[in-house]
Amino acid sequence: MSGGQRADFVSRAAWAALCIFVFSIPWEKSIQLPGIATLSHLIGILAFAAAAVVAVRRGEIRRPNLALALAAVFVAWAGLTWFWSIDPGSTAHRAATFAELLAMTWLIWDSCRDGARQRVLMQAYVWGAVAASASGYFRYFNNQQTYWRRYAAAGFDPNDFGLILALSIPLALYLAMRPGWAQWAYRFAVVAVIGAILLTASRMAMVTTFAAFVFPLWTWRQAGWSQRLSSAALLAVMLLGVFIFAPAPSRERLATITHEVTRGTLHDRTTIWKTGVKVLKQHPVIGIGAGAYPAAVRPWLGVPGVPGHFYVAHNTFLSVLVECGAVGFVFYGLMLVVIVVFVWTMPPAERALWAVMLAVWAIGVSTLTWEQNKPSWLILALIMTEWSLPWRQAGPDE
Repeated sequence: MSGGQRADFVSRAAWAALCIFVFSIPWEKSIQLPGIATLSHLIGILAFAAAAVVAVRRGEIRRPNLALALAAVFVAWAGLTWFWSIDPGSTAHRAATFAELLAMTWLIWDSCRDGARQRVLMQAYVWGAVAASASGYFRYFNNQQTYWRRYAAAGFDPNDFGLILALSIPLALYLAMRPGWAQWAYRFAVVAVIGAILLTASRMAMVTTFAAFVFPLWTWRQAGWSQRLSSAALLAVMLLGVFIFAPAPSRERLATITHEVTRGTLHDRTTIWKTGVKVLKQHPVIGIGAGAYPAAVRPWLGVPGVPGHFYVAHNTFLSVLVECGAVGFVFYGLMLVVIVVFVWTMPPAERALWAVMLAVWAIGVSTLTWEQNKPSWLILALIMTEWSLPWRQAGPDE
């Protein structure tokens, strides 16, 4: 094998590893490996190593964009908080996680340089979500409850799992706008995902699922009759699931959404948030240390009754603000502002897709601690790569 053939083989292997890694993200916690954490983690390490070899052979690393640079600054600041953290062990672990997520973001930014690769990564996530949904169905039919009459893929909290699945819906509907038989496969994927979301009985996930259907409304004029009718049918399937087809315990829990939002405590989240604000008032500028939220609120809230659980912020933005202080929150916020600007400059169909993706993400992470989760950083990375593509006159039909 010549040098050129070896380089081409390594490049193809690195890309394949990245695609498999993205495919594994929706079910990453379902397969645990001793000493490595998850199979997805191992695949990510291999993908990064292969991409690093490709970059060295190529003799060039793609220049970072502004959002990626701000992400690096945020990660660096999170690492610095170890010096004054109230829980240095948790901060060291969180800083290492952030560094890995930054590496993942760079990996996608460096590897995904054309529209075809962009679509492949979106497809990988969608089919990964379908695979994760299958795991949820398996556990339901075998009565393997995650919580009382709530179901998710192995290793997942139902709320986290529901948001992971909801994020795949706009991607699938976008991919379904392209002509050909594959559009029906993506619509089937949406049906599979909706069913699994209903089994989680997650109120937040159901709200984000409804938000995901803003995408077909936004692109209604651009879409053909097939996309319009199928989107309406899929929305009807979801509504029928909520009111008729979902298991009775799921329907009963989902029926409390309005009461919980207007008069409830969002399952005690408001109490956790108020306690976080107390901590913030004591450490407003530089924070308490990345990952240290549970230790900070323990004097007021204690620990949950479930062994191995602890109180996290249940709000990504509050979590970043309390743990990294106003300084870290500014870096994180500026990164998100730049991401929004990137989305605003995209062609219409892509602007609709990524604006809805950001909205679904923002709604979901308002009740979850997700700044350290892979899907959050995957969305940012895919927005960066989409923004960097050459301007196109056509949308997904091109």
